[in-house]
Amino acid sequence: MYREVKVRQLLILWVFLILTGPAFAGDNYKPQSNISLLRSLDAGYMIIGTTHTNDVNDLQLVDIENLFYELNPSLILLEGGFWPDSTSQSAAVECCGEMGFIQFLAKKNNVKVSTWEGDTLSEALFILEQFDSESVKVFYVLRQVPQLFNHASLAEATEKMTLLLGDSGFPAQEYQIYSKPHSIEQLDSMLSAIAGKPLSWLDFTKAVFFDAQLKIAEFSQFQAIKNRVNEFRDRNAITKLKAALAHNERVVFIGGQLHFVPVMNAVIKK
Repeated sequence: MYREVKVRQLLILWVFLILTGPAFAGDNYKPQSNISLLRSLDAGYMIIGTTHTNDVNDLQLVDIENLFYELNPSLILLEGGFWPDSTSQSAAVECCGEMGFIQFLAKKNNVKVSTWEGDTLSEALFILEQFDSESVKVFYVLRQVPQLFNHASLAEATEKMTLLLGDSGFPAQEYQIYSKPHSIEQLDSMLSAIAGKPLSWLDFTKAVFFDAQLKIAEFSQFQAIKNRVNEFRDRNAITKLKAALAHNERVVFIGGQLHFVPVMNAVIKK
């Protein structure tokens, strides 16, 4: 009962913050998009929750830029590791979304950039404490599928998937997971066995499809893995943000909407 009440109170607070914005002295800019925001210019931080985008005309980018200059940060903590540098603002967005955009802003203004993500091997070990390696590999591979089709044909995406599943692919190299599946045929066979009907990796070409499949009872284990991954990521995010603030950095923390509430809650409780 306590957990239910706590979650309900947190959701009410979240809605209030989205609709009104926290009432901190010195705050001026009013966001025009659907970003979530917790900020204190006096305490030296902004926590921004975004909907991931590669649209160069997305209003979120206008908000991010205005908030960046309002805080005048000394450090950006962003999601997804370190992104490739881009030669223009539009190229940064097309490549790497709002994370690439704020990294472009930071480097243009000589502001430090770091990631709030933990290292991949520690993440894998944290997840493997509760789940078998085959399920974890399938989860990571399926999560990657939409990115394989970014500016790529089916043939190109298929070639990338073949490499992904091998010992030189990222589950093996970054997460040190060498389990099955080792081929597209094995992957499709495992997916079909789980679903109890024919299913292919091509059914996961968009992130919304991946999230929709995770809501099906047969794929509940993958939803549980996703929750475990996000628990690891949120712990790292909170630790790195608190450490930066303790060192008197002026911090813009930016991540997807999913991570906004846990990080916001940790800062409010500080």
